[in-house]
Amino acid sequence: MHDAAHSRSNNFDALRLIAALLVIWGHQFAIMGQPVPLMWHNEPGAVGVVLFFAISGYLVTISWQADPHLLRFAARRALRIWPGLCAAVLLCAALLGPLVSTLPATDYWLHPLTREYFANLWLDTRYALPGVFGGNPFPSSVNGPLWTIPLEVTCYAALAVLGMLGLMRLRPFAPLLLLALTATLQWRYSPPPGQPMPAWSPLLQYAIMFALGASLACWRAVWLPRRLLTAAVLVALLLLLRLAGPALIAGQVPLLILATLGVIWGTASTPVLHRAGRWGDFSYGLYIYAFPVQQLIVWAYANQLGFATALGLSLGGALLLAALSWHLLEKPALAFKPRRAGPTGAAVAA
Repeated sequence: MHDAAHSRSNNFDALRLIAALLVIWGHQFAIMGQPVPLMWHNEPGAVGVVLFFAISGYLVTISWQADPHLLRFAARRALRIWPGLCAAVLLCAALLGPLVSTLPATDYWLHPLTREYFANLWLDTRYALPGVFGGNPFPSSVNGPLWTIPLEVTCYAALAVLGMLGLMRLRPFAPLLLLALTATLQWRYSPPPGQPMPAWSPLLQYAIMFALGASLACWRAVWLPRRLLTAAVLVALLLLLRLAGPALIAGQVPLLILATLGVIWGTASTPVLHRAGRWGDFSYGLYIYAFPVQQLIVWAYANQLGFATALGLSLGGALLLAALSWHLLEKPALAFKPRRAGPTGAAVAA
């Protein structure tokens, strides 16, 4: 059966946009100091990030399988992640910070927090800039979502290591991907000495979702021809969990099912929605630019706007930045992605 992941005629662009909107919508409550609603006992932003990681695990694994070359794989991942990340970091530190900081310009630029903020460029996450958003209901955090990018890159690295070991060619070893990734993240994000490791930290949760997507990619020859039947069984299971009571609903199993359903729906081609990316792939830009825009709107209007108005302004500003970023920076950078010679290379480029 035709593998929809290798073509643009699928729902992945639409699914990524939905995930980004969930993140923005969920953050809007927190940024305005309002209670955050829950979806399956999780914040909407967490559900959006879960979808992002599952999709990424699926598509990046297919990319590796199509071209298992370490340097080309690393170059493709770097060209997708760093141009937008650099722009987001530089815009916040060099433009937004001086504009809204309570410190004089000289003090702002000489402050240690300003220098430390640039560590985001090499994935050492920093949230605060001096005198920026300190009076907001969600104080001092300039771009909160950046913390997930080092986690994503760590997942890429773990996937590449498994690929170099040859495990990615052996479908029965797909579950090892889950174990290896979670073990890697358990070590990479271990708590300080004396503090217990959470039973299920968000970091571990997102790594498992990436591994879930990767495992679905390894086993797609089994479930993809039976996509509708697989989805129907999962929906039935999800409804059963809903009827079973809060104890099961509050667990992580529903998120695993939702992520799996997301990947399955992503491989389909739904009318209209399969063309969600015809003007550009704005999902990553929405993810990395929205939070500073949301904080700026709250700061500019002293948090006096209604929720819908603030969210609308934030979405408009974030979408504008995402579109500019895609067409002026991200898309041109992707033109330098290395390609494997032959038809397989064209599939990887897509």
